[in-house]
Amino acid sequence: MAVASAKSRPQTEFSGAELAEQGLYVGEGRGLLTPLRYERPVWLFDPRRVKDCSFGAFSYVNGLYTTSLYDCEIGRYTSIAEGVIAGAYEHPTSWLSSHPFLFAEPQQYKAFLRQPEFARLALAPPQPPPVEPHLKTRIGHDVWIGSGAFIKRGVRIGDGAVVAAHSVVTHDVPAYSLVVGQPAKVLRERFDPRSIERLLKLQWWRYDLAPFKARIDFQHIEAALDQLEQLLAEGQLQPLPVRAATVTPLRGGYYAMAPSDPLYA
Repeated sequence: MAVASAKSRPQTEFSGAELAEQGLYVGEGRGLLTPLRYERPVWLFDPRRVKDCSFGAFSYVNGLYTTSLYDCEIGRYTSIAEGVIAGAYEHPTSWLSSHPFLFAEPQQYKAFLRQPEFARLALAPPQPPPVEPHLKTRIGHDVWIGSGAFIKRGVRIGDGAVVAAHSVVTHDVPAYSLVVGQPAKVLRERFDPRSIERLLKLQWWRYDLAPFKARIDFQHIEAALDQLEQLLAEGQLQPLPVRAATVTPLRGGYYAMAPSDPLYA
């Protein structure tokens, strides 16, 4: 079967290399399994699996063939390291069996259902509701998730939080806190309470910082907040100009693309 050339393909279809020109780097793209909404730019360095997720501008996954994300809404400027698992479906422990034949939905276990033995055993529609239907995991803006962390399905990670490497996050994480351990607990806050209050009010990720990058003292939180708040009060700090799209994997290593509204105002 001949592969369509760039000239013969519709302008709404792109190869992985061409996606990079549209503000989305996916590498080989083998882990992108379902439609993805994103604000450009986003970098996905070949994570193992990305399913039913969205990414805000400047976020990235540095998880070459390791990180897996399911049903995650990810904010802007968020960093996700290698070996992270977030939002994975959990198996019931109080039923007769914890095996997927009792709760599998067809779209989740297509490979299983191709086997006649499993298809014969799987419950026929109408099935019981999934264990955790449509439960989104929400990872905020400017979050850093360290290597090997596990984040339970449905958890909310607050803006500016840091999840230490190999932490097991089973509960919501407060904004601008550092959590560590198994299960993860708050070790400390990143800043003093007043600075956190100012950060959450400012929401700096909503604005275009590029024109002021040489003027803002990013390394000192109080100075940076003073400067950004002054720029905002003077009307100089403008909303981040965002272009967004939805990308859908197609056969043959190509992707369909359609414009989308920004994820975050």
